[in-house]
Amino acid sequence: AGAGAVAAAVHALSAMAQPWNPAVFADLIRSYIGHSVREVERVKRNLFGLSDDDKAELLWKPEDQVAKMKEAVKANASFLTALSAMIQRSPPLEGAEHPTGVKPVQTLLQTVTREWSEEGVEERRSCFERLAGAVDGHLGAAAAAAASGGGPKPRVLLPCSSLGRLAYDIQQRGYTCIGCEPRALQYFVCEYIREHGSKEATTIQPFALSTCNRFEREDHVRKTPFPEVDIVPGSFPEVKFGEFTKLYDSPAERAAFDALVTAFAVDTSPNIFRFVRTAAHVVRPGGIWANFGPLAYETDHDDGHGHGMEVSWEELRHAVSFFFDVKEEGFVSCLNAANGRSMMQIEYACIFFSAVRNEKPAAASAALKLEARGHGICPIWRCLPRRDLGANRSPLKARRA
Repeated sequence: AGAGAVAAAVHALSAMAQPWNPAVFADLIRSYIGHSVREVERVKRNLFGLSDDDKAELLWKPEDQVAKMKEAVKANASFLTALSAMIQRSPPLEGAEHPTGVKPVQTLLQTVTREWSEEGVEERRSCFERLAGAVDGHLGAAAAAAASGGGPKPRVLLPCSSLGRLAYDIQQRGYTCIGCEPRALQYFVCEYIREHGSKEATTIQPFALSTCNRFEREDHVRKTPFPEVDIVPGSFPEVKFGEFTKLYDSPAERAAFDALVTAFAVDTSPNIFRFVRTAAHVVRPGGIWANFGPLAYETDHDDGHGHGMEVSWEELRHAVSFFFDVKEEGFVSCLNAANGRSMMQIEYACIFFSAVRNEKPAAASAALKLEARGHGICPIWRCLPRRDLGANRSPLKARRA
């Protein structure tokens, strides 16, 4: 137990925000590529180690299987190497965390598929269409009036905006969108797509290492060209690097947006109540907050990150309803950056809600406490009842396809 605690502490410390060091990301990507090469060698060793009788029963010749995997790994390495070069050229990013292991890069490749490929259409439809529809339902008339009269477009903020696709889709409907993304790898993919936005300019094969749970022999080496749309120069929305509650807790951001849109975002915050306060701080009275996602709390919530709490939807709804009038809510089963051709999936029970900002003032952070006192603002941490939040199970389940 002691060794496990030490290992967990070391992992948490390595992931914490540290001074900007682009070499960390070069090493991370290099490590993933090396891992991929070793996986190909493992498959080659296993296949070529079969007896002649076993090989005679194979549907796919060993040398062909290995060649296909090598090609797939090479395609991924080409994209990742270009991404690494972009990171090395970047100005310093304040507050960037240092991810470790192969999972962050593998997740990144699968998220590219979800957000910017034809294969990701179904996943996007269940999430993005609901959120965009909620924004249109509340602000569509204002967007139409701005388009016809030349006035300012409604402003939409998207915290934890991932690879920017939701922000892009909503902006295409007539809004001014701004995203913010605290994960450096995701942020740089946004910038990569901004620079390489021609339709299907890049091809990856993100499931090259997923040799288990296949339906058909070449499922793992299928190609994913992206983006599947042609992004006109200047049409990709602004994406800021940083964590939502830190970027938008200043007095200048009070009531600065007509809408807040969150997709798989609220449970990434180390302090979910501060996230709610910041949401109330930036959305003007009468504006909307549209949310879709689980309460999985899959990020590291340790003392270095803040007071991480795994609250239930009942408790989160109570916090939200202090500053917003919830107009619509429901639960939707959804995949997130999944391998659509795998026999094994992770399915989330996602909360979808749309809520209208009321008149109750909110102070976003401790930095605004003094100003809050001067304006009669009641911080939510004083207004919510003290409760033992306990440990809630993650609202995800494994299922067989």
